[in-house]
Amino acid sequence: MPYALNENRRHVRYDFPATIEYVLEPGTGGDAAEVHKGVTVNISAGGLAAYVFDPHQVGQKIVIKTSLPVDCQTATVCWISKKDIRFYLAGLKFL
Repeated sequence: MPYALNENRRHVRYDFPATIEYVLEPGTGGDAAEVHKGVTVNISAGGLAAYVFDPHQVGQKIVIKTSLPVDCQTATVCWISKKDIRFYLAGLKFL
């Protein structure tokens, strides 16, 4: 189900609760071979929001290993907000 259609956004967001696995793109900080886990909140043609368990940096690129209902598996961290000790909400933009 789409979020409010009157929001001033480029792409309509849809609820999409799912577990994902991803790795950091080589050269963007961290161990590129380490598989990270997250839980998506919503998705659009332009990106997604997800709860993650590692404090990634804005600008870091990731490769999503889990299948998504969009044509892109590579994204960059646009924003991240700490919610608890090891619990963050991140906005990811598809590349």
